[in-house]
Amino acid sequence: MKMALTTKVANMYNDLTWEEIWGDHIHQRFCDLSTTTKPDRKTAQFCLIEEALHFDNVLEDLVKKPKSIVDDGCGISGPAIYLVKKYGAKCICIDISPYKFKRSTEIQMHKDWEIRYVDRFNSVFSNNGFQVTFQVGDALQLPFPDGQFNLVWSTECEIYLPDKIKFASELVRVAAPDATIILTDPCHRDLANEVLEAR
Repeated sequence: MKMALTTKVANMYNDLTWEEIWGDHIHQRFCDLSTTTKPDRKTAQFCLIEEALHFDNVLEDLVKKPKSIVDDGCGISGPAIYLVKKYGAKCICIDISPYKFKRSTEIQMHKDWEIRYVDRFNSVFSNNGFQVTFQVGDALQLPFPDGQFNLVWSTECEIYLPDKIKFASELVRVAAPDATIILTDPCHRDLANEVLEAR
């Protein structure tokens, strides 16, 4: 019997080598080509997050800033923690890998986050009023009601999913009216216009 693609991807990212190379932000970096100095890895990873937020005009205004965030395909939750600290929002992290749930919990324990286990697939981190919930879940079947989040974030997750349209539909479904959906992906190809249209 063939192993499901999601299981293969989860197993691939369970390798600690990824974390050794990328740290707790297992995603690409952004470097401003107009500068002459090269930022360190972590700064460049923060720059990617900031550039995506700036590109999509996500505001820091007290009234308009996101208050509820979902990070779909969160890995070990580096971007989610960054977003929560930036906006003071609550965030729910979803990842297919139970191992990433375990690693994320271990990492945050060493950063003075209070951890409350709900069960073996769910935990809640809190620190100085910030709150992040980590859940094991499937990006193609998000366990949330419609319209729950005003920032929907996914970093380099969709490239591994077999049904991109279902993935995008799930992100749209859980997005509140006037929410922002941000996807980052290191791969690019020409897409037909109908693929780019909202469904």
